[in-house]
This record gives sequence, C-alpha cells and structure tokens, in this order.
Amino acid sequence: MLNKSMSKKEAKFMKDRGFEEIKTKNGKFKMPKWMDCAWKRVSCEKDSCPICGRIKKDHQKHIERGEDADSIESAFEDIAGNFKETLELIKKDCETKGIELTNVDNIKEPPEPEKFPLYNRVNKWRNLVLNLEESLEDDIYYHTEAAADLFWYVNILASKIYRQLTNKWEIKHGDKYGDVDYKYTGCVIKECLKILKKSLRDLSLFNLEQKVGLMLIHDKLLNLEKEIFKNLTL
Repeated sequence: MLNKSMSKKEAKFMKDRGFEEIKTKNGKFKMPKWMDCAWKRVSCEKDSCPICGRIKKDHQKHIERGEDADSIESAFEDIAGNFKETLELIKKDCETKGIELTNVDNIKEPPEPEKFPLYNRVNKWRNLVLNLEESLEDDIYYHTEAAADLFWYVNILASKIYRQLTNKWEIKHGDKYGDVDYKYTGCVIKECLKILKKSLRDLSLFNLEQKVGLMLIHDKLLNLEKEIFKNLTL
C-alpha cells in the first residue's frame, strides 16, 4: 500500500519500477503488468521484460550446466537465487537513500518446500497429473489448449503454493513486505485453480477413455482447493 503522504519523488521512483498508485478507498495498488509473465503460460517473451529476460537467462544457465531447465528443482533453485539477489538490491537501494540497515544479513531464508505439509499434498496431486501426462503423450488430446494449460499450471500451482507458504512464514517473522506479495500470489493461486479445473473438465469431455481418471484427479483437486483456502485464507 502506498502512503498518501508519499512525495512526488518517491511516487516517481515507484512508478519507474512498474508500480502505480490506484486511488481507491482502501488504498490498494496494482502490481506491474509484467509480473503476470512470471506465471502465465503465454508471456510477452521480451528480453527487456524484467521477468521474461531473467527467465531466459536462468533457463540458459541450467542448460549450460547440463540440467533439466524445466524441472521443479531448477525452478526452486531460481527462486532461492532471486531471494538472495533481492536482499542485495534492498541493501544497495537503502544505501543510496542513506538508510542504515543493521539486521539485513540476519534475515533467514524460508524453509525448504518439503517442510510444509500443504506443499507436500499439493505436490502429491501434481505427481498424479504428471503421470497422466505420460499416458497422454501419444494422444491427440495432448496437443489441445486444455492439456497445455493443465501441464503448465500444475507446476505453477505448486511453485505459487510454496511462494505463499513462504510469504506467510515471512509475515509471521516480521517481514511487512510479504503482505503485499501475499495478496498478489493469492490472486495467482485462485486463477491457477480456476484454469486447472476447467482444463480437467474439458479434457474429460474430449477424451472418454481417460474420463474416469481425469474426473478423479478433478475431484482430488476440489478437495485440495478447500484445504488451500483454509490454510492460506485466500
């Protein structure tokens, strides 16, 4: 939330970085449009984009190291790396503004994904979908938009659930900045759930041979959704 007494200079500083003030009663602000490129299946793919440009660099880094650039392990490594870089940027930014920080180096990194029970349950469901992907690879329905959405957003959901759990952890440990990302990530999770449910319903209509398995996965997602809403208060 941007303070109403923010100076014009500070407002310009934020706007130049993609954040714009929205004059609403509750004082909310919108995240920059490029933030959507961090999770949407169809992104802008521009090198100048803060998200797409970084993703391309990370992707190439894993390829050069002989790693699977699209694996969930690589994704979490990139998240951890971005976390460390963010801390460095915060320190440098504060130094230029003459703000003295005494405890940044003591900021703890959030727990690993497996330390969160909810993430483990989401990942278990994710593995069901990935197993389904193997059985559909030679199927005509594998090349539909519904399948593309399913196999993309199943990974995004897992990563965003972890992100939200770490946001919750950071807020609990006194990080006020986690509150803003918590709201945005909550919206992303809701959208992912909406897309995943639709893709499973559509695939079950197209593919009668896999209908029972698809609906079973759909029903498990509905139960998981309730747990997600309960634990993360979306």
